[in-house]
Amino acid sequence: MSVLYHGGVPDLKPGDIIEPGHSRDNYDDCPICRARREKGASAIEGTGHQEQVYCTTMRDYAAEYAAIYGKGDVYQVRPIGDLIESDEDFEGCYRCDRLQIVRTVEKHVVLTPKRRRKIIRLMQRLGGPCLNPLPRNATPEMIERWAAREYADMRHIMREAERSIK
Repeated sequence: MSVLYHGGVPDLKPGDIIEPGHSRDNYDDCPICRARREKGASAIEGTGHQEQVYCTTMRDYAAEYAAIYGKGDVYQVRPIGDLIESDEDFEGCYRCDRLQIVRTVEKHVVLTPKRRRKIIRLMQRLGGPCLNPLPRNATPEMIERWAAREYADMRHIMREAERSIK
């Protein structure tokens, strides 16, 4: 088996266990949870397997999720329980009951526009699902951080475009 990665919550240590997150329907302060309670099946998608955690052989894909979390970390992980190929993501993406951290590979990930484009090209090449800019279990804080980063990225792109015109 190849090396497996998981991107998300920062500052975990080797030996720590990553367990499944919330199901997106039971947190009062979460707008996604409220939408799922009110709209049922037509609400925002969650993971297909909320009782499991996800990992990948692609470090950049894990970095995308770490960045979406908001300066999250990328970890090398080992599965606890059976490793099942994910039917929701790309080849090289898996799910299992829990993950154990082997080591931290990248700390406080912030994607540059160049690396973000590299990840998008990777996903397009793999022919998987479209890039979802938010993770399946995004909290309100994650959504707020994502929006701030998107705005900052757009300002950077506009400044670069203005410079190239001059």
